[in-house]
Amino acid sequence: MKKVYIAHPLRGGTRDVRVIAQNVEAISGLCRALAETEPELLIISPVHAFSFVSPLGPQGWVLKECLELLSLADEVWVFGDWESSEGCQMEIERAQNLKLPVLFKTKEDIF
Repeated sequence: MKKVYIAHPLRGGTRDVRVIAQNVEAISGLCRALAETEPELLIISPVHAFSFVSPLGPQGWVLKECLELLSLADEVWVFGDWESSEGCQMEIERAQNLKLPVLFKTKEDIF
């Protein structure tokens, strides 16, 4: 089973709860679609794994945990406006340092 880490902006530089909720819903939709269409994947979603931490608070601990979780993956799939997300950029850099394949995808690739 291929382990795929899903990188997608959560806050994207904002603290607007509506934007954050839209991002969470987008990530949930991607994960649901992947679970239905790619049953051979083990989906690693840090947004869901650490949903017990408020996205409005400090993110240092969460980002550290995300980067550690990423090290368990076989590939990293990047979605959304990752260029404006410090967290996504950190995840991409970590994946490259670990020599993991990084695939930039759109929701059209899934749906």
